[in-house]
Amino acid sequence: MLKITQVKSRINRKKDHKATLDALGISRMGQTVYHEDTPAIRGMV
Repeated sequence: MLKITQVKSRINRKKDHKATLDALGISRMGQTVYHEDTPAIRGMV
């Protein structure tokens, strides 16, 4: 299980970075999500 927390703003980030945050289910700074430890999730992180 991975604990993923957004620590910097998504403002002024590339579109693909924002899409990755959306795919991870992160929508605001300081938000923490938990995901299974899979190669796909590791690639996003």
